[in-house]
Amino acid sequence: MIWNHKTYQSLTLVCILFIFIGCVPSPSPEDNNQKFLINEKEIQKEKNKNNKLDAKKRKDNSYKVIEDGFEIIHDGLDAQKTKSELLVLHNVSKKDYVVGAGDGFNIFVYSEPELNIKGTRVKQDGSITLQLVGDVKIAGLSINEAMNKIATKYKKYLINPIITLVPFEFRSKSFTILGKVSAPGTYQISHNTKVIDSIAIAQGLSIGIADNTTIELADLEHAFIRRDNKVLPVNFIELVRKGNPIHNIPLMDKDYIYIPSSLNKEVYILGEVNLPSPFGFKERMTLSQLVVLARGYKKSANINKVAVIRGTLTNPRVFLVNLSDILEGKIKDFRIKPFDIVFIPSSVLGDWNDILKMVMPSLNAIQSAYILNQIATD
Repeated sequence: MIWNHKTYQSLTLVCILFIFIGCVPSPSPEDNNQKFLINEKEIQKEKNKNNKLDAKKRKDNSYKVIEDGFEIIHDGLDAQKTKSELLVLHNVSKKDYVVGAGDGFNIFVYSEPELNIKGTRVKQDGSITLQLVGDVKIAGLSINEAMNKIATKYKKYLINPIITLVPFEFRSKSFTILGKVSAPGTYQISHNTKVIDSIAIAQGLSIGIADNTTIELADLEHAFIRRDNKVLPVNFIELVRKGNPIHNIPLMDKDYIYIPSSLNKEVYILGEVNLPSPFGFKERMTLSQLVVLARGYKKSANINKVAVIRGTLTNPRVFLVNLSDILEGKIKDFRIKPFDIVFIPSSVLGDWNDILKMVMPSLNAIQSAYILNQIATD
């Protein structure tokens, strides 16, 4: 190779170029660490963002009662109001007893032993049969009023008659107890029969065997007593478990006591649906799903205000839910909990007392039918 002047010039230029490149400072360790920290912050920021999104997603999909946006029209009784109402119910026993069909009396006429009658009963038409005067209707009267009425009848035959009625058995008053008691049925109310006596008369709460252990089958938390169209504020846990006497009120004629099973997690749907019935509770059950189980609602149904009764009937929370908006996708579906009672009315719902008047006959009917079905299939 011939080295000339141009060759040396080119070689010199290449060397200078290499020297220049080699003199460019390389990134320091500190600069690398800084970039690494910046990248870590960006990665962590992204992770936090994703975690928040995942948490929100988990929250939206978790089992959660959706109550926002629903009107609560009844949120239970306060303790003082409950106590006051129970004290009033205790005073009912001080009223005069009203005679009814089936009641048994011994009748004594002062100074007229031949007119005395032992072991007579009030007939189904409300009357008793007496010597000389025949049938006298005394049903619906207090015992004092009945004695005065009989005395008036005898005045045609006796001077200043004095009549005494001595009851030996009361059969005209009865109560019904159903559910998880050993002997459900209808029983007579004797003098001053109280709620705790009703459980004893029905031979106690039902028990069963699970895992070789005896367990009580009664759900006292949701047990209730109904009088006419009103559920009384009797707390069966306070009564049975704690022996709280204020909840042990005297029974009245036609009182209805129901003690549900602790093993069945049920929900009820009543009112304007094609199959009003209890249904087994399933996790994540919603109001619209329950309506489907009840084979849909009738044309007469008012689905703009559906009542969902949660908790005990003596101390409930009542939600008003717009089922129409749910079905149209305008609001979220309402989560159902075990033992909820859903009532779809045919008209506009009023306050809690109005709802209760509409709910109780249907609830009574399906509970009785359900229990009879359970007895038949056992």
